[in-house]
Amino acid sequence: MSGSLTIAVLADSTDLLPLLGRYLAADRYTLEYFGEPSEFLTYVETVNHEPDCLVFYSERQLLPTINYLYDRGLILPVVIIHRLIAASSASSEQDTAASASSGSSSYIYQPSEVILAVTELANIGVAIDKAIAKFLNLKPIMPTSEDAHPPQIQTEIEIPESVYLLQQQSRLAEKLNERLGYLAVYYKRNSSQFFRHLDRVQKQDLLDRLKFQYRHIVLEYFADSTQINDKIDEFVSAVFFHDLAVSEIVKIHMELMAEFSDQLKLEGRGEEILLEYRLTLIDIIAHLCEMYRRSVPREI
Repeated sequence: MSGSLTIAVLADSTDLLPLLGRYLAADRYTLEYFGEPSEFLTYVETVNHEPDCLVFYSERQLLPTINYLYDRGLILPVVIIHRLIAASSASSEQDTAASASSGSSSYIYQPSEVILAVTELANIGVAIDKAIAKFLNLKPIMPTSEDAHPPQIQTEIEIPESVYLLQQQSRLAEKLNERLGYLAVYYKRNSSQFFRHLDRVQKQDLLDRLKFQYRHIVLEYFADSTQINDKIDEFVSAVFFHDLAVSEIVKIHMELMAEFSDQLKLEGRGEEILLEYRLTLIDIIAHLCEMYRRSVPREI
């Protein structure tokens, strides 16, 4: 299906299927549902175009299936759905899920996995998008000791070499670009580079660079320049990928207008021309809004 993401689901209950059908729009997702690990693994290994994300809803079959995937070097985005059961009968895998959801570095399958409680199944679309985004930003894992293995898997199987992980990431990125078009831009964002996650020095450096770019845009905005659109796109992309608030753009604009105003006063000229540059700000914000509209998945 054009523009859809293929989701391979392994579940030991058919109860999940109608719920996934309810929460995952058919025009965006293609579901491949399996109740037996053998059928699931055969599908993952043999399909011409590998699934975009795996979904597990089977505590009993989870670790054996994951061990098999590791043995074959199949590292893919994954969402692990966990049932809520009584604390007295909670297994080590539920403990793992609780640890992972609380921000622990522990993981079952791979470091970019997303854990979702079955009571939060309405957020499955968001979880899938998050899993893919995290996977595309996953750094290669080079095991150098026993500590390099996922702590929950007691096995001698090694984590696949980095070259395969890079191939998987490249394959998925290309597929997203081909099948989702502009929407794929969203998955390239790295949350660690979001403005709110940067330290003070990094924030100031980013703002200085953006102000420098914005100054050139303003100075050339009304000139007969064929490069102005490229400069606007470059500025908007930087804002988008750093998840910068619109208020910061407005602040950059106002600070720059204040500088221009001081310069005009020194030259004995009026400030009326500065009002025209409101069009520059409006144009920038309009470009940014359009980028968000076209790129961010509907579930976000």
